[in-house]
Amino acid sequence: MIHLADVVKEYSAPPWRAADGRVRALDGISLEVAPGTALGIVGPNGAGKSTLIRLLLGFLRPTSGEVRVGGMAPRAFVERHGIGYVPESVAIPARWTTRGALGAFAALGEVPDAHARVDRVLGMLGLEGLARRRVGALSKGNLQKLAIAQALVGPRRILLLDEPLNGLDPVWVARLRGVLAEWRAEDPERVLMVVSHNLPEVERAVDRVAVLAGGRIRTELDLRAPGRAAEWRLELAGDASAARVAEAFPGAVRTGEAWTVRAADEGEMSRRLAALLAEGVRVRSVAPAGAGLEERLHQVLAEEGAK
Repeated sequence: MIHLADVVKEYSAPPWRAADGRVRALDGISLEVAPGTALGIVGPNGAGKSTLIRLLLGFLRPTSGEVRVGGMAPRAFVERHGIGYVPESVAIPARWTTRGALGAFAALGEVPDAHARVDRVLGMLGLEGLARRRVGALSKGNLQKLAIAQALVGPRRILLLDEPLNGLDPVWVARLRGVLAEWRAEDPERVLMVVSHNLPEVERAVDRVAVLAGGRIRTELDLRAPGRAAEWRLELAGDASAARVAEAFPGAVRTGEAWTVRAADEGEMSRRLAALLAEGVRVRSVAPAGAGLEERLHQVLAEEGAK
């Protein structure tokens, strides 16, 4: 669906920014994103993430290399098929109403059955009660939900989210996971791309992560690789008997106040945990015991810095 080959993007810059008056934002990026993929793009500030987004949307052209979306130049793909896009900074006319804004975006995007689609996304994002409120009167969180709603109002094949959690409270951060999962389930070939500094949420939402630093993709991480989450760290409240834990999780090992247990996948983990709860054991926390995305990102950047 998305293809980048040896993509370089340079900008003109004042002499104090670069010796030759040029800044290389992307330095030979190659990336393949197949239909059905959920990909996270992570990295430090100045890594080139914003430039990559603008190339995919057709706002910029590469200095060299090739960018294709659905086999087409990005701008041509956007004009023909559209891309759902949530920008990092939301700019919607303050005098528009919430419903009016969604209606305007639906009209601009030539969305079929626009009225029904607007009603649907208002419900999905909990904005029904704010449909007549002016955009300028929305809270930061509700403005962000409106930005997400406009990206979902059209039946697009690609959804590109740039810091989509800005302003959302913890309840809506969690609910957005379900919204995105539902969007993906409607069409198994849809592509989701998430650019964010919120690494725990990226880890929950995507299948793969590309680590971008210094204008280059340093590595790609497969977050759904078999066996990656085979070990889990389990903290229990109170004094749970070792026998009960061992019955639910054969081979469990106690380390201090926590247990290290094994399960083939999330489904097995849920079933074994349910058996433990049925015995009256209280669970304080459960998490994959392997290195999380944040730790793995730091490892990659540290290794690159040492070269």
